[in-house]
Amino acid sequence: MLAITMATGRGENRTARRLAPAMFLMAVLVPVLFLAGCSDEDCLNCVDLSPPVVPTGVHSISGDEYVIVQWNDLVYAPYDGRYNENLVLYEIYRRIYEFGDENNPNRTFDPTPIATVAWDENYDSGSGLHWYLDDQVSNGLQYEYAVASVNAAGARSALSYEFVVDAPLPMSPLDSQGWFIPLAIYDGNALGATGYGFVFSLAASSFNLNEGRVTPGGGMVADIEIFFSSGVPFVTRGGPHVRLQDLGDYSDGSGNVLFEGVSWAPVNGYSVTGTLELVPGHVYVAEIATGPGTVHFAKFGVDSIGSGLVNIIWAYQLIENLPELSVPVGGREPATDGPQFISL
Repeated sequence: MLAITMATGRGENRTARRLAPAMFLMAVLVPVLFLAGCSDEDCLNCVDLSPPVVPTGVHSISGDEYVIVQWNDLVYAPYDGRYNENLVLYEIYRRIYEFGDENNPNRTFDPTPIATVAWDENYDSGSGLHWYLDDQVSNGLQYEYAVASVNAAGARSALSYEFVVDAPLPMSPLDSQGWFIPLAIYDGNALGATGYGFVFSLAASSFNLNEGRVTPGGGMVADIEIFFSSGVPFVTRGGPHVRLQDLGDYSDGSGNVLFEGVSWAPVNGYSVTGTLELVPGHVYVAEIATGPGTVHFAKFGVDSIGSGLVNIIWAYQLIENLPELSVPVGGREPATDGPQFISL
């Protein structure tokens, strides 16, 4: 895990802390010193260059008010002597996505890219991926991304073919080392028990790290409740408005939860009883009914189990009926056989 100096408060130094969740899956921030490419000054007969190849492998990673866009490096050996050797930069494009846009082959991106990445910047030699962190996005909205390549003659490729849509979402904050800060939920069977429930929407709307933890009763209904039975911790739904499912073990072998591994809430497989045993390293999905025909999806992972408490990390999707809980790799499948269009 890359150590990044950052504040622990959810409202402070937010850009710095946003980089860390993706590190559980791949090291996207490792610098490289030796790449091949060229600059405008190095290029001979640039005017004769054809447009460069289209970027491939474009995908995204969701975070709390940020999205990381990644794509394959196009400057690699053996050089074809026509395209890749004269690549100078990549352009990243973004547009607001609305449901059904994938069925419109004539949709357009703004002709001005939101950012450019030089051929030798933001590159991880281990994975062969370039990256761009977009922190000019808001939780509760969906964004479509595309990437183009540009050569020394200024010729631009078509936009990437992958259909990449991402929805940043609120989740557990990070500490100064870039690790999720777990929240303790207590044993509901303990004498005088308090703080044994959790409300995802409450946590997602607050900068108070403990805000989502509640004591059910007196009109307060939790989404999930924790209790111990014979020393074994369980989670139960706080009411019939919630369905729960255990997605299994997502630990890395060192006790860390690979939270980004659960990217979509499943359609089927939810518990009939609404009660599940809690296991360290496991990630659970909650489907929460919020109105007629309306649900919100959430997930939580068991960071550790202590005496009379369970430490969890969480994420909550603000967009109604959207099962996306992060997109760690691969993006979404291409919607059409052709490239995205751009207004130039």
